[in-house]
Amino acid sequence: MRMVIRSFSAAVLALCAGVAQSQAQQHAGSGTFQWYVGGHGGVMSFRTAVQGRELMPVAGGQILITAKRTGLMLSVDQGFGSDEPTATLFTIRDSTGVASEPSAMGWTFQGFRKYSAMLMAFPVRNPNVQPFLGLGGGILHTTGNSGGPFADGHVESHLSSSAFLSAAGGLEFRVGPLGAFGMYQITTKQGFKQVETVLQRDQSGKAVTTRSDYGEWTRGATHTVTAGLRIGLGSAREDVRAGGY
Repeated sequence: MRMVIRSFSAAVLALCAGVAQSQAQQHAGSGTFQWYVGGHGGVMSFRTAVQGRELMPVAGGQILITAKRTGLMLSVDQGFGSDEPTATLFTIRDSTGVASEPSAMGWTFQGFRKYSAMLMAFPVRNPNVQPFLGLGGGILHTTGNSGGPFADGHVESHLSSSAFLSAAGGLEFRVGPLGAFGMYQITTKQGFKQVETVLQRDQSGKAVTTRSDYGEWTRGATHTVTAGLRIGLGSAREDVRAGGY
């Protein structure tokens, strides 16, 4: 009789362990309430004031936190270019408010850096194939800008950076904790920007001569197509379990 009880107890324990393992595997593969980190690479399409639409290679990383059918994605992209040209205008204004004729100021830059935060939606609940959509925004600026008219670089720094709104869509193939994805992202255009710099003040501190730099560093929307891999780091929430001492 004791042998039967031991055998029955062992069978119950084995069954419970098997159920727990099955539930854990199902939860890990579902993609819900999970942390993911990943890397990606692709191309960005952009246009400046002096050249048509160009392509630039990009690479970056991202963090994705998923719930049941929604998520939050934080990403950074770095574009790698070479002496990409652009141009803006500037005028000099005297104390009477009379401005000089606009003159062109040429610039070059070596790349882009884009920071994005997006709310994601996963409309189809499938453990292996998931289309996704995203809406959000971020900050885009160029890197390696050529020197401007002032040593502190405030003119080119201001003209070359902007906030944007963004939309994205793509498809992910997931096997266990690993996922391979492709994504398209579009951002709104930079728009017109202007920087005012005081060149000379009188004894009372009033501006006598000012310089105004203005224009569009880039024109139109940017388009980015990337592909990459994500790996799951585990649950994004703590499960509540009933129990006692």
